[in-house]
Amino acid sequence: MIATRAVVVRAGEGKAWVRLLEHHGGCGRCEEPGGCHAPQLAEMFRGSRKTFAVADPFGLCVDEQVRIVIDDKVPLRAAMASYGLGTALVLGGAALGVWLAPAAQADLGAAMGLAFGVAVTTLIIFIRARQRDSSAWRLHVERDDGCAAGQGNAV
Repeated sequence: MIATRAVVVRAGEGKAWVRLLEHHGGCGRCEEPGGCHAPQLAEMFRGSRKTFAVADPFGLCVDEQVRIVIDDKVPLRAAMASYGLGTALVLGGAALGVWLAPAAQADLGAAMGLAFGVAVTTLIIFIRARQRDSSAWRLHVERDDGCAAGQGNAV
């Protein structure tokens, strides 16, 4: 399980809005020479969304510190769904476009197939993101006493 600390900033309606207390990076070599500085880039593009909602079966209180937990397999599944599926569909679409296009327009066929692959990938990821009943992708909250709550999606 991957876990991080958070504080409840708002609670009600069966949800708790939490703000992460810990800053997490990738491999931990961010500031070393040759480090990628990816966490800084992620923070820059994250925008103003610093809080998110999780299911609250405990009746958490404002300023209560909790742990947000997610299964270890979720990041790999997310990467495979976006990068793996995307790469396969883009390359497959480009190859199909080249195969279907006349020889004189193979480049155009490849570009059209590539665009089709991007569109299909985007559609699949959008549909999967809307499926809130998929418990394999959900977060859950734990109190400091270690008692685990029911599962909920980030909102």
